[in-house]
Amino acid sequence: MPQQQSTWYPRGFIALHLLALLIFGSWLFEPTRAIWDSVDKRLFYLLNGSLAEGETWRLFWAAANTKTADIIIGLGMIAFFFLFIFSGPGNQRIERLSMFGILCGMILLSQDGGLVDLYKSWLPEGRASPSLLLEPAYRLSELVPHIQAKDASGGSFPGDHGIVTLIWVGCIWFFASWRWGLASTLIGALILLPRMVSGAHWLSDNLVGSSFLVLLMLAWILCTPLTFYLQQLGEWILGKLLPASWGRQTP
Repeated sequence: MPQQQSTWYPRGFIALHLLALLIFGSWLFEPTRAIWDSVDKRLFYLLNGSLAEGETWRLFWAAANTKTADIIIGLGMIAFFFLFIFSGPGNQRIERLSMFGILCGMILLSQDGGLVDLYKSWLPEGRASPSLLLEPAYRLSELVPHIQAKDASGGSFPGDHGIVTLIWVGCIWFFASWRWGLASTLIGALILLPRMVSGAHWLSDNLVGSSFLVLLMLAWILCTPLTFYLQQLGEWILGKLLPASWGRQTP
């Protein structure tokens, strides 16, 4: 949904704020927090318990929780967006590349030293990962010691992978069609799965902790005129560097 003019999207802006408050409020409100805690524990025992199935299964999830796997997944997310860029008309490539620039900027803004630090300072409490708090727990670092797999975190809330993944999914829903958005949602769920299988993150680390920050970022960046100006700047810069046929033709 490229912005062709400087405008607000009030419905989306309000809806994203209400959804963020509803999700985070349900985590703070004691009766619904009990539901979150119950789902968190049940899912942990279901996913982490599957590591008892056998050596091949453990090797797969250990490999999926390494830094190498993170790099491969990151490249795959980039490739997915570039597939969207080059699947459209040739004269929309600069426009779509500027959208990719906005996505990258949002991810950088959310990282350590950016909004996430401010967010964590505001949170009422930190939380350790389920592999450190619940028993029995299958720890990949003990089961597959020759692979440096991440299976624990002293501060798992919010999920760092969850923030990046949800920004990626949100931007694809905003900039592309619902088909691209649905595909990105399914892929995003798979991206978040390894850390939950290993016990490094709770489900609510992503669905509550990560989504609250991401929903607010999507509202203030994508549903306001800021996106229009960022797109215009990106198209102007890219228009100087890339073939003229990749941009919108002016009469």
